[in-house]
Amino acid sequence: MNRQWMYGDRHTSEYIKGVHDFLEVAEANKQNGFMCCPCPICGNTKSYSDRKILHTHLLYKGFMPHYNVWTRHGEIGVMMEDGEEEEYDDNYVPPEYGDAATGGAGEDQEEPDDVPNDAATGEAAEDQEEPDDVPDDDDLRRVIVDARTQCESQKEKLKFDRMLEDHKKGLYPNCEDGNTKLGTVLELLQWKAENAVPDKGFEKLLKILKKKLPKDNELPDSTYAAKKVVCPLGLEVQKIHACPNDCILYRGAYKDLNACPVCGALRYKIRRDDPGDVDGEPPRKRVPARVRSMSWLYGISWLLARLVRLLL
Repeated sequence: MNRQWMYGDRHTSEYIKGVHDFLEVAEANKQNGFMCCPCPICGNTKSYSDRKILHTHLLYKGFMPHYNVWTRHGEIGVMMEDGEEEEYDDNYVPPEYGDAATGGAGEDQEEPDDVPNDAATGEAAEDQEEPDDVPDDDDLRRVIVDARTQCESQKEKLKFDRMLEDHKKGLYPNCEDGNTKLGTVLELLQWKAENAVPDKGFEKLLKILKKKLPKDNELPDSTYAAKKVVCPLGLEVQKIHACPNDCILYRGAYKDLNACPVCGALRYKIRRDDPGDVDGEPPRKRVPARVRSMSWLYGISWLLARLVRLLL
């Protein structure tokens, strides 16, 4: 189900046709003679009996964010495409992460020369000088140093050393306002996560900010580079089922649910001709309607969780 047209150019014939198709669905699923309007202003909280009002709102204002499944207009989930069940691989790692998702170096990632192999260093890890004492008011550094002391290999310790360097490194030459490379990137990625900003849009923001900052600044100019600052260890990608309308992630209290408690969209895609599980045959594979890969976000959570524990 490709509905990218909903958030594209509203002047295209594709968008105009899509709106007409939506109105047909909405008209067929009226509730007591009324239809919710999914424009950003109404947000499905206002209803109208006349489709012309919805038509005008959607042409001039577009659709509200994250309304890929029209749950307020008769839909209950995402339909499975032909052959999708056979093609779905639950172990697939998105190309964005490359082999770094499993801790290895991908084609575009070279391990730095200053990270020695454990076998080559022998007991050198034991003799490695520990970071200096941590100032009382530097909680983030304390968290990183604490994590470094728990590393089992010299290679891991050196990667945390790079993180400590980024924490000490000013955002730009002669920076005296206290903004560091690590702190700034962490704050921007938090903002990205809280506002569900897509990678492409976040990267455009990074490029704009980098141009505005003084020359030779340390701000990454790509989303991938920013995530690597926070996740220097190449943390394993966490694949989590998500609501197709981005209401929730199926974890914690929601991990065993089969439908979103917010919008009602089903967790798994719907087969067009679904006979259900048949006695005597293996259960059929269920394909999630949406999957989120959470490597970098877990890096942020890892830092924040330890900061909270330290401050309690």
